[in-house]
Amino acid sequence: MEVAGLEVGLSQLSSAWMLPPYGILTMSLRQMLVEKYAPVKGICPRTVEIYSHSIDRFSEFLGRPAKISDLEEDTIAAFLAWRGRTIHSARRGIPSAGTVRKDRTQLLALALYAFRKRLIPEFPIVRQVRGEKRLPRGFTSAEVARLIVAARGRQRTIAGLPAGWWWSTLIYAAWCSGARIGELMALRWHNVQETEIIFLAGTRKGHTRDIARRITPDLSAELEIHRRCPGDLVWPWPGKPASIYASMAILCAKAEVPQRRFHAIRKASASYVQAGGGDAVSHLDHSDANITRNHYLDERVVGKTEGVDFLPALDLGDAHFIEEAP
Repeated sequence: MEVAGLEVGLSQLSSAWMLPPYGILTMSLRQMLVEKYAPVKGICPRTVEIYSHSIDRFSEFLGRPAKISDLEEDTIAAFLAWRGRTIHSARRGIPSAGTVRKDRTQLLALALYAFRKRLIPEFPIVRQVRGEKRLPRGFTSAEVARLIVAARGRQRTIAGLPAGWWWSTLIYAAWCSGARIGELMALRWHNVQETEIIFLAGTRKGHTRDIARRITPDLSAELEIHRRCPGDLVWPWPGKPASIYASMAILCAKAEVPQRRFHAIRKASASYVQAGGGDAVSHLDHSDANITRNHYLDERVVGKTEGVDFLPALDLGDAHFIEEAP
């Protein structure tokens, strides 16, 4: 009976690890992302696009479209080493360690899904990507003001709206709310009240919960100038989502401020809230205070204390050191 039971157990274990038909293994990684991973995880189109960028670089490394069967540790490790030393965009140069970490995280997330679905025989164990930690740097309040002023002078239209109004109110709203650019771009008019903006959980990173952020009276008045139907986007963008970053870079140059991305406004907003006595963690709705402290608070705004600031002064009397003649 014991032998029979052992044979049954081994048979079950063997069938549990039985791989699917070869056709599924040769499915492209992008196809698995779109048809299987995204629906199961409920990720938004923007997140699918971000995952696709990592798959594109993985495919570029392989010299062909990446497949599910490529999710093995030696291949992923070799890709990450290649990624960290290869220029993809002449404008950006060698990718940062953060970018390589993002690729690693996303490929391993896909690999974990494939492993749990028994599409690959084992989960790849790939070492962490280490890199230099940069100090959080946002815009200063003066730089945000210059951005808004420069934005008001923009000509032409965006989706039928004056570009000056479009850009200046977007940046002003980012400053007031500390919201991510994706959350702002998904905002619709029925969630813009007279004194506050409501960001729905479904449009936020992590899809955690709705949050409300109060805005200034002058921003409220400026927004009302071009209020449209309740279901309309407040800031519709007719081009590809990534093209907004190039337009932001042009605006930075015109305003004569450092070339930073939208997230620098979020960092600035959090830093000034903290410096003013507020709670930056709550303002950004972070689940971990370490994330706010390590990645968002600009010490030029919030200040920095060192251990020496808390040490008592030493009583050294009137003695001075003696300088000997050379």
